[in-house]
Amino acid sequence: MIDLGSSIHTRRIEISEIESLNLGTFIHGISSDEERANVITDALTETAGTLRIGLSVDTDSFCTPFSEKLDAHEVFSLYDHAGISGFTASLTECVAIDLTSLEHRVWAPLVKTLIAQNKHFVAVYAEPDDYTRAEHSLGSIYDLSTHHGIEPLPGFAKLSRRPEESGNFAPLLGFEGARLSHIFDQEEVESTGTYPILGAPGFRIEYPALALVANRATLEMDRMEDRMEFATASCPFSAFDALHAIHKRIDDAYLRIAPIGTKPHALGAVIYAICHPGNTELIYDHPRRSPGRSTGHRALYVYQVSEFILNRRNT
Repeated sequence: MIDLGSSIHTRRIEISEIESLNLGTFIHGISSDEERANVITDALTETAGTLRIGLSVDTDSFCTPFSEKLDAHEVFSLYDHAGISGFTASLTECVAIDLTSLEHRVWAPLVKTLIAQNKHFVAVYAEPDDYTRAEHSLGSIYDLSTHHGIEPLPGFAKLSRRPEESGNFAPLLGFEGARLSHIFDQEEVESTGTYPILGAPGFRIEYPALALVANRATLEMDRMEDRMEFATASCPFSAFDALHAIHKRIDDAYLRIAPIGTKPHALGAVIYAICHPGNTELIYDHPRRSPGRSTGHRALYVYQVSEFILNRRNT
């Protein structure tokens, strides 16, 4: 087990070490075709003490839990706070949320609810061995997704009007530059008030450069690359710190955040929005994953979210 220097709350372990986490409940998706999405559930098959619950989500955001050890779970909507709370309240700690196999629209409201309930939980993420290269996709290095539409993540909609000074924008960069340009086309964000966050160091040494190439056309607008912050690509808490640094630069003004980079960075953005509900807003484009978007798997990352939140409350 390796502790990463970027945060005491991020650990990199081998898949074979997952039993050492002593998980009470493991929440995962059941419809992914990626090999890495199945390695954790496969590793937990022989772990008698961990309850595995798979979540099936339909197009209307209704969530059906499945488990071999329980007879039935009630279906709940990802937009129904009471339904999510009822589901998570009964989970045995320590709870693990699998970022690898769950969509953002599923794990984000679960994380928000678990934090509100003061549950002991972690998030886990399996790093792929490689991504599928894009052959003819403009503004993309890898063939990861197709566009859907920009709308709030469940549980993160803003009902009040935005303040007049709402042009500040922090996109967390990924390999799909078309996603960033799409947000600029559709949303009222200002290039002069944009502070990009690049995942560096990356999961692999070449990844930061590839992300810059994919987003180059947009980053050249009003020299926004000069306002760039950096955060370790595998660490949500490094992304949290980068967002905090940006917020300090703009005197805590209203900040819109686009978690369109790595899933660990998206987790950091979601946690930051939860901790700063009054002056942040998440922008998300809900991409549809491309079939076979990654191959193989490497290590497993464990993010001690509840411990991070507890430490923040105590400081």
